[in-house]
Amino acid sequence: MERAIAWVLLAQKNRQNRKMRALSEEYEKKIKSVDYTSSEAMAVGEEIEKALKAGYGFITYMDKDYPEELRNIAYPPPYLFLRGNRKLLSYPVKAAIVGSREATSYGMNVAANFAHELADNNVCIVSGGARGIDTAAIRGAMRVSTKIIVVIGTGIDKDYPPENADLFKKVSEVGGLIISEFPLGMGPLGQNFPVRNRIMTALSDTVTIVEAAERSGALISASHANEQGKSVFAVPGNIDSPNSAGTNALLRDGAMFALSGSDILYEMMDRIPQAFQKAKSFGEEEEEPVENIKITEKAAPKNEDGEKNNHLSPFEQAILNALKSGKETYEEIQEFTLMEAGKLTSVLTIMEIKGIIKLAFRNKYKLND
Repeated sequence: MERAIAWVLLAQKNRQNRKMRALSEEYEKKIKSVDYTSSEAMAVGEEIEKALKAGYGFITYMDKDYPEELRNIAYPPPYLFLRGNRKLLSYPVKAAIVGSREATSYGMNVAANFAHELADNNVCIVSGGARGIDTAAIRGAMRVSTKIIVVIGTGIDKDYPPENADLFKKVSEVGGLIISEFPLGMGPLGQNFPVRNRIMTALSDTVTIVEAAERSGALISASHANEQGKSVFAVPGNIDSPNSAGTNALLRDGAMFALSGSDILYEMMDRIPQAFQKAKSFGEEEEEPVENIKITEKAAPKNEDGEKNNHLSPFEQAILNALKSGKETYEEIQEFTLMEAGKLTSVLTIMEIKGIIKLAFRNKYKLND
């Protein structure tokens, strides 16, 4: 406890210091001179103790499990309060989905479907927990996974928006994680929400803006992501819709198109296998690694000689069997393999990347020569 108190006091006195690493080098020297009986030290100790007694976690920049993604950004949070599964901080593949609070039904459906598809491929979804797009992404991911991180702009003990209190509670109780850099009891101050966005984007491998008006706060997330070297996606929208003005401008200025979750999976393909391998260690026992998932005997992973093909996953071999049986369209392949739509889309994408198949004339899939 004393080491945590010493760090918090040091960080509070240097809150505007962009070079947290340099500050941490002073830590061992300054810790010896801390007066733990001072009013400042006692106040910090009481807050940490209050958080721990309430069941929250607390992590500082000096802890080994502090996220590496946050260490080198501008103004890294000196400490974080946590609710839920802190292991998710080190999860190998994460994607943020954010957007307008005043979302349209189009945007809400897109956010939910993208999050569903990514989560179904063992990607951890990162959200700001706001109304609209953020909430839709959380709900979409929760259909198939509990690997969700919500970075809130209030104290860890305050739920905002209030109508999401039950949703946040469920996220933290079933294996997800809520995090905050703000003190206990802090309410929804407007200036804090743009600030928390830097944490959300830093934790993520990709950031997708689904809907955003011309001056939307979601565009701040895109700016943070660009500064941090993250891949930024935007979903195109009606050019006459104010809610798509920001996303369309991002696309004009160089953001990548996201027409499905598969477009985002392309960017993270090299890290997806790590997510499959680590799934069980993050409390998702029901989500087996792809090589262990059982598929139907009708689409058994065997080659033409009846032997197992070790170069393809069961899903890839099932699709290969479908194509060899004369199935060409998406619908025909799905009927043959009995795979869920989100999984089928992502596996088809992976096979295209590998050069096994190609999308030919009239949206028919063919084996590459």
